[in-house]
Amino acid sequence: MLDDFDIAEEVRRHPGIVAGAAAVIAGVAIGAMLLSQRTGPRRYEQLMDRLDPRGWIDAEALRRRFDDISRGVADGVETLGDRAEELGDDARHGAGKWFKRGRKALSPSRRRRYAKAARGYAHDARLSARRYADDAGRYARDHAKEGGALLAVATIAAAIGAAALESRRPDSHVRRIAKF
Repeated sequence: MLDDFDIAEEVRRHPGIVAGAAAVIAGVAIGAMLLSQRTGPRRYEQLMDRLDPRGWIDAEALRRRFDDISRGVADGVETLGDRAEELGDDARHGAGKWFKRGRKALSPSRRRRYAKAARGYAHDARLSARRYADDAGRYARDHAKEGGALLAVATIAAAIGAAALESRRPDSHVRRIAKF
């Protein structure tokens, strides 16, 4: 008799009994969990607060973080501008030294060569400064786009969460719209 007993076949024969038994076992487990809590219903409330999507995104913290990012990018651009200015000052100072040295004891041909070299240094410094400024601008634009995309995703998630919460209320306008 025990050799002919098959659990899968008994489940197929009596699905209502199996579903009822599973529901009773789940109810007993949930009841045991709720009754075994030391702090009473407070733990259940904390769990429900964690599942509440309104608490998932802290908009004020996001706003502060984006302000910090933009301030950091602005400081970085300012630092790059300062560096470019220092490079220009160094080039100007080097050119001044070349001109002073050339005026003192150099022939006119050497003076022209040194002046040309100084102009080359100034030109290189100008190109470096322009490249640094372009890189800083590109960096700022890329991060502004990323920040905007993150803000858009957060806004969409908040709207979906708000619609889901609104649809659960009995006097929901969202539920009425969805009945079309």
